[in-house]
Amino acid sequence: MRKGDCVKHAFLVLIASTAPIFASITGTVVNQTTGKPQPGVTVTLVKPGQQGMRTIGTTTTGASGNFAFEHDEPGGGPQLLQANYKNVNYNKLMTPNIPTSGVTLDIYEPTASPSIARITQRMMIFEPSSSQIGVNETIILENDSRTTFDNDSLGAIRFYLPPAANGQFKVNAQGPQGMPLPRPAEKTDQENVFKVPFPVKPGETQFQITYVLPVGSPFTFQGRAVVLKGMAETPLRLIAPLGVTISGRDIEKAGTEPRTQASVYTVVAPDSFSAEIAGTGSLRAAEADDDASDRPQITEGQPQIYTHLPWLLALAFAILATGFVILFRQSQA
Repeated sequence: MRKGDCVKHAFLVLIASTAPIFASITGTVVNQTTGKPQPGVTVTLVKPGQQGMRTIGTTTTGASGNFAFEHDEPGGGPQLLQANYKNVNYNKLMTPNIPTSGVTLDIYEPTASPSIARITQRMMIFEPSSSQIGVNETIILENDSRTTFDNDSLGAIRFYLPPAANGQFKVNAQGPQGMPLPRPAEKTDQENVFKVPFPVKPGETQFQITYVLPVGSPFTFQGRAVVLKGMAETPLRLIAPLGVTISGRDIEKAGTEPRTQASVYTVVAPDSFSAEIAGTGSLRAAEADDDASDRPQITEGQPQIYTHLPWLLALAFAILATGFVILFRQSQA
């Protein structure tokens, strides 16, 4: 091969090898409510990293709803396309193995009506110990429409927080194909009732509310299942781990979850119910309980430790409750 041909060949190889690193991303924002491309939408390309989300570029869709980023981020790894339409963010994860041209990013028209969403699962899991009781309320919404329920004044969901929780709780929200994210909750004009503003997009959206009550066993739990007017709901279930029983005139035994042997109860009067909780138990495996027995025990009369205890327990309890929700839904299927 002649010297000139060698140089030309090397140059072409260099171009071919660097093209995927600095690939362009092109696509269209489609309004799935109208079925048409949506012009004038702000689209941002971000890259997750150890320092959080880093913005690579921002553009606005043209008359045909099209957008383009001339170069993506070199070095590989996932990137995120984010379209903001009428104050709601719609995301599309761009992994290295999917095409970067002809990408479709879906958005939806918002609606303030809660009737487009329905509660398909609502359960409260109790984990009592000798000195406190962990509570996890899981609410799963299904939106089968082609609009997004977005109403900050009403909130996506509402929940009742017992006064004994002393206003300390944690809320996580997870949209369709998203990750659980902490969300703030706001007080309403109803006593001890909070709302969680969050857009409910088409598909499944899940909320988890966790808190710790500084009480022992037996214990009378006073609760409410708060539902937005016009939103369809499913019966409230109470879950008790092995070793824990729940009783009351508003409570009916519904069965046992086969894998964890947790008892499942149905609340027949969800607007205001009373549940007698007796015993102690946890959803954790037996070996985890054995390991926990070697750890220092939290006792009453130590306010410095107790200040942080609810948050630590709530975080661990949320992880355990998520696993149980998956098992519970599989057993129902």
